[in-house]
Amino acid sequence: MIMPLSTILAENNIPQFIFCGNNILISLVNNTMELPSIGISKKCMEFQVATDWFTDTDNQYTALMLEDRTPPPIKESTWIPLRQFFAQHQDSQLSTLAARAHGLLNWRHTYRYCPRCGTPLHDSSDITARLCIKCGHEQFPILEPAIIVIVHKDNKILLARHKHRNTDVYTCLAGYVEIGETIEQCVYREIKEETGIEVTNITYQLSQSWPFPDQLMLGFSADWKQGEITPQQEEIQEAEWFDKENLPPIPKPGSLAYRLITEF
Repeated sequence: MIMPLSTILAENNIPQFIFCGNNILISLVNNTMELPSIGISKKCMEFQVATDWFTDTDNQYTALMLEDRTPPPIKESTWIPLRQFFAQHQDSQLSTLAARAHGLLNWRHTYRYCPRCGTPLHDSSDITARLCIKCGHEQFPILEPAIIVIVHKDNKILLARHKHRNTDVYTCLAGYVEIGETIEQCVYREIKEETGIEVTNITYQLSQSWPFPDQLMLGFSADWKQGEITPQQEEIQEAEWFDKENLPPIPKPGSLAYRLITEF
C-alpha cells in the first residue's frame, strides 16, 4: 500500500531509495556503498528538492524522486546509475525493491490524471492504485512486456548494433510484445523482422524488471533454423555472428542482455 512519506519517516530501519532520473543515491560508509539513511531523506524534504515521494508499507521502503541535476545532498554520498545498483545486488531483494520503487515513481509521474474524465488521481488507501474520485476509475501500475533473445548458431551467437539506441555496443535482439501474440510468437517475429533469419527451440531463461520507465524484460535463448542475416534498415545498423571467445563491445553488467550474452 502506498502512503504519504510522513506516515513512516520515523522508522529508521527501512530502505531509503532516493533517485534523480535514472540514478540512485548511495552513501559511502567506511569505504563501502550503502543506501542512504533516513536523515538524508529528511534533508531532501527540508531542501524541497523532491518532486515526488511515498512509502510502500507492504514492502517496507521509502522512495523519493529528486529534481533533475540535484547534487548529492551530503558530501559522503554519490549518484550511481541504477543499472550499476542492479549489478551489485543481482537477484537480491534490494534490487527488486529498487526496481519497484523507481517504476512506481515513473508511473505516478505519468498517470496523474484520470484517462476517462481528466480528473486528478489520488492514491488508494488500501491497494497499489490511483483512484478518480469523480468517475471511480482505478488506475493500476502499467507493465510493458518485452522480449530479449540470445540466438545460437554452432558455437557463435547473434549480436546486433542498433541505429537509435546503444549504438556503441553489440547486444541481443529485443522488442515489445504486441497485442494478440504469444511471447514465443513475439520472439520469432522480432528476430525475423530485424535480421531476416528464422529460429527454433525458443526457450525461456530468466527475466528482469527494467523500470526505464516500465518494462518487464523476458529473456530467451533460441537456435538458428535457416536464413541469412539481412539487417532491418530502419532499426539495425549491423548484425553478425560472433564467436563466444571473441566478443565485440557488449552492454555493461546490470542488464539482462549482459547476462544472456555471458551466461547463456
